[in-house]
Amino acid sequence: MNSCIKRIDKVLSVISILLVGLLATGVIVAVFLRYFFSLSYGWFEEFLTMLFVFINFLGAAICIREKQHIAITVLIDSFPKKLRTVCTIGIQLVIIAVSVFLTIYSSRWIASVGSTLSPSSGIPFGYFYAIVPISSVISIFYALINILGVFLPIEEAETGYFSDADLLEECAE
Repeated sequence: MNSCIKRIDKVLSVISILLVGLLATGVIVAVFLRYFFSLSYGWFEEFLTMLFVFINFLGAAICIREKQHIAITVLIDSFPKKLRTVCTIGIQLVIIAVSVFLTIYSSRWIASVGSTLSPSSGIPFGYFYAIVPISSVISIFYALINILGVFLPIEEAETGYFSDADLLEECAE
């Protein structure tokens, strides 16, 4: 089970890295074209905007796995261990509930307005909106993994660096 989860983590991380690289390159190209050649393409700007949205939704799902989503834990940290475990499970259940809601209603939303064509690119908006249910399903999966991790030995996700000191320490080794 751990190897399957690690593969999914790796695939999503690689996709995220590629999307961020594509976004950075696209922004550089767009700025270069705009300021040096006075060219601006609406479809390209729309693509970059949607790419940014994709990265955010996918990143939010990945943050659930890496337990790096926003959390104010001052109160929960003062609880006894068993109560902290109950709170952790409760939080994951809330994430699942919200993600189920998003999956259901975004699917309905896409079904009703997804065939509308984008004015600048001509692509149906449904392709752009698809990231909402996709990221919601990934969020549900990772929240379930976090709940199972309370009861079963599931390896933690490999995460990035929390501070510059961590990065410097890694480089020194």
